[in-house]
Amino acid sequence: MRRRAVAIVVVVVCVGVGLALRGSDDLDRVNKGDAFGKADGSYEIGIPTARINDDVWYFAPAITNQSSEKLTLKDVEPGTLPDGLSFVGASLFDKEAFIAGIPMSWDSSGGSANDDPSTKPSTAVEGFTLLPGQTLPDDKIVYLRLRVTTSQRPLKSDGVRFIYQQRGRRYAQTLSANLTIAPPTPQR
Repeated sequence: MRRRAVAIVVVVVCVGVGLALRGSDDLDRVNKGDAFGKADGSYEIGIPTARINDDVWYFAPAITNQSSEKLTLKDVEPGTLPDGLSFVGASLFDKEAFIAGIPMSWDSSGGSANDDPSTKPSTAVEGFTLLPGQTLPDDKIVYLRLRVTTSQRPLKSDGVRFIYQQRGRRYAQTLSANLTIAPPTPQR
């Protein structure tokens, strides 16, 4: 009887540990998401002024939670990056911080100092929640920040990947938005 009780306890402990480990795997695994619906458009941003070691900022597509359940953003990152561009991070900004208007992009060599996103207050995108049907508020914008690490041109980042959590699972969805660091425009 004592051996049987020990065996039952061991089985219960092993099953409990297995369930706990499988639950943590759900948060580590990234599933293909579709909460933002089908992309109905895309944009291409070209920057001919960026040089090696410049920071380049560009804004992410607007998002609407088209699913029937709330979601929480975990990260926003470029979909793909070539050698020569490194991802620094993504931040959430209040649009009113940009007094002269919201630039689609900004770079250290060609951007106006008044538009420099690094001088504006921002918050992390992680933890921002969207309820069903809710759009990222009109007064907010997500900027991605890249660093140019080569003089090779052109450099192109394809898509913007939104990573979010919903119902205890992690998802990622890439929306159409491309950034091209083009060769400098010839001077005339």
